[in-house]
Amino acid sequence: MARREVQAGQTYKQVDTSSLWEVRALSKDGEGIVHARMSRVGDATVLKTISTSALRDQRLYRLVVGGQ
Repeated sequence: MARREVQAGQTYKQVDTSSLWEVRALSKDGEGIVHARMSRVGDATVLKTISTSALRDQRLYRLVVGGQ
């Protein structure tokens, strides 16, 4: 299975909740690990940063095709 690319504007559903998160920006840390800065859909004041490898782990997050 090909690894999907994480891109700004994509929406992900957190598996253990009903929360939807939109990728706002991508950045690389000092170790070269790419992280996604995300905001909660419906409340853009709630922010979090996680590694893109965590976003690609379907045990944790699912890409919402077509946005919301």
